[in-house]
Amino acid sequence: MTYKAHRVYISIYFPDAHLHGRARRDVTVAFAQGDELAERCSRLGAQGIRRTLGIESYGELVRLAAAEERTLGNYIRHRLRVRLANDE
Repeated sequence: MTYKAHRVYISIYFPDAHLHGRARRDVTVAFAQGDELAERCSRLGAQGIRRTLGIESYGELVRLAAAEERTLGNYIRHRLRVRLANDE
């Protein structure tokens, strides 16, 4: 029996992403279905997510993720979990 997990995707808009060679100006992050973090992020919206991350530019996101040797999606999920846990 093969079980395929369902995913929830949230896009975060970065106005400067095209300046860094991206065709699209958003970064899409995958979450496991039912993940409380995904539910909280969907209520925040892109601007609220960027504010919570403390990152306003795509270039800064790339630099910080590379410094921790993480993919963009992994870095975003990790930082959101840490920041939102501190808000509770």
